[in-house]
Amino acid sequence: MAVSDHRTRRGSDVVPSGLSEQVRARLAHLPQATPTIVDPRNRYCTFLTAPEMPYHTVPQPIQRQLNLQGITVPQPGTRVMLPRSDDQFGWHWACEPTPGRLRLPQRSLVLAAIRLSIYEGADVVPA
Repeated sequence: MAVSDHRTRRGSDVVPSGLSEQVRARLAHLPQATPTIVDPRNRYCTFLTAPEMPYHTVPQPIQRQLNLQGITVPQPGTRVMLPRSDDQFGWHWACEPTPGRLRLPQRSLVLAAIRLSIYEGADVVPA
C-alpha cells in the first residue's frame, strides 16, 4: 500500500543502490539532509526533491542517459512510498529528513549530483 501525504507536494528521483552512495555524498554539502528512502530489497534509493514550479520534463537526451543507468524521474503526481517505521525490513530511510519543516533540495541539484556520479564512475566517492 502506498503511503503518501497528499497535502505535501514533492518530487523524487529513483537511483540504483550502487550509485546512491556517491549521490548522497555529493549532496552532503547542502544545509539540510536530503531525505532518501530505500526500497525493501535495498535495490533502489528514492531522493525526495522539491516540486518543480512550473514543472519541466527532463530533456530526452538526459532522460535516455539516466534510463540506461537504471535511474527514473517519476512524473508529477506519482506516489512516493514513505517509511512507516524504523524497521529495516520495509521501506526505510537511508537519510532521514531533518526534524522540523520539511525542506527539500531542488530537483536540478539532485540530477546534477546523479549525472556527475555517473560521469565519474561507480568507484568514485567524493571525500
